Amino acid sequence: MLKYLFLILPIIGFSQDAVRVEYEVRQEFDRNNLNQTSARLEEMLINSENKIYYYELIVNATNSNFTEIERINNEQKSTGITVGLSSNVSSNIYKEFNTKELYENSKMKPKLFIKDSIQTFTWVLSKEESTILGYKVKKATYTNPTQIVEAWYAPDLIFRDGPSRFNGLPGLILKIKFKLPFTNDMDTNVSFTAIDVKPYAGKIEIPNKSKKVTKEEYDKEIEKSMRKSEGMINQGVEKD
Repeated sequence: MLKYLFLILPIIGFSQDAVRVEYEVRQEFDRNNLNQTSARLEEMLINSENKIYYYELIVNATNSNFTEIERINNEQKSTGITVGLSSNVSSNIYKEFNTKELYENSKMKPKLFIKDSIQTFTWVLSKEESTILGYKVKKATYTNPTQIVEAWYAPDLIFRDGPSRFNGLPGLILKIKFKLPFTNDMDTNVSFTAIDVKPYAGKIEIPNKSKKVTKEEYDKEIEKSMRKSEGMINQGVEKD
């Protein structure tokens, strides 16, 4: 009996000072309202639905860092054109729980993290239960004017956080499904599912040499870069 107990302990009994969760991310396109289609478009959508993305969430009691993992999956077929995840899924989000501040990385300016507030979600808790990676998880939903978000959280993992901007449940979110706009006539359904949970002993902080900025400061930086690019293009035209 004892040997079975020791097999269980690593799953639910490790110190919860901090954990690292790895998520497998998939998307599925809602074609119901698509005005026009073609064989080439359908092939691109299918290729994109077959593509798997990976993200990690490192979280402790005071902060968290959510980051895309650059990984080549040899099991995935890489033939054909694909489209990436919606730009609404950030590649890097850092949260500070005590100050309720959120910093989102800019893809156009990778060293800049734009300051925002941690969003409050009005979750509705359900009695429905399941299991993910050996953890008992419970279902919760959040409804807004465009969709119903479905989340599964683990009460045994005490962190009130989850992928992307999602947070606020009485346990770590191990699975979540939500909808994002993709084009004017098509949405994409995105799912994050935990595939690994382990203790984490390192620091959780914004990467070195990164800068925290407000939205206004970020917009000024983008405007400055655009003027610089236009100037270089104009100089090239004059030389010709």
